Amino acid sequence: MRLAAPVVYIVGGPNSVSPAVEEAVKALSTHPYVTRISGADRYAVSRNLLSYGFYSSASSTAYLATGANFPDALSAGPAAAVIRVPVLLTPGSSATLDQPTKDVLIAEGKTTVKIAGGPNSVSPGIEADLKTFASTVLRLGGADRYDASRTINDDAFSSSSRVFLATGLKFPDALAGGVYAGSRGAPLFVVPSDCIPQATLDSIADLGATQVTLLGGEASLGPAVQLLTPCGPPAG
Repeated sequence: MRLAAPVVYIVGGPNSVSPAVEEAVKALSTHPYVTRISGADRYAVSRNLLSYGFYSSASSTAYLATGANFPDALSAGPAAAVIRVPVLLTPGSSATLDQPTKDVLIAEGKTTVKIAGGPNSVSPGIEADLKTFASTVLRLGGADRYDASRTINDDAFSSSSRVFLATGLKFPDALAGGVYAGSRGAPLFVVPSDCIPQATLDSIADLGATQVTLLGGEASLGPAVQLLTPCGPPAG
């Protein structure tokens, strides 16, 4: 195993990562310690990750994102990683905050909740429920997923010499690259495949970034993104 990792965490149940994969990891010659963090669904897995102890126990902050779509949570991941706080998933279209999520936020002492995404991602009803127990509730949304990504990063980062870009249309590149971005203390912006919104370019400039890393091949982010081409006005 190239990384020689002594500990391997499998995130998700057997329908996400099969028992055969788990056994194959356990059989590696380096004999890593393998533990699975699972749950009845994606929301339970998210809560169990929070309770597992990966995050800073001293922090009262958590991010909340819809589990029905990926861009907001993926943008929030590196922002949360920098300060070692969790990103919890919730059924964002629900009229109210689900009780298990409320319970874990209260039990873990999370009194500042940052909502990743606009009201179409996480409903106003959920926001209102958060305000019944959290002293600070901040919504980080925007006109679309790209604008929300910029808002999340503008809130989390005041400077960064490096930024990462990933397509906002599919999740794999941002999912894998977001972990790396977080480990480097850098933001990840989701962008269209053929241009970069001007507001995102402005944020990158404001951060003082001198290195832009594109995640994925040209089918995900085309040459225009590599050239940092701004998106033009809508046709017509």
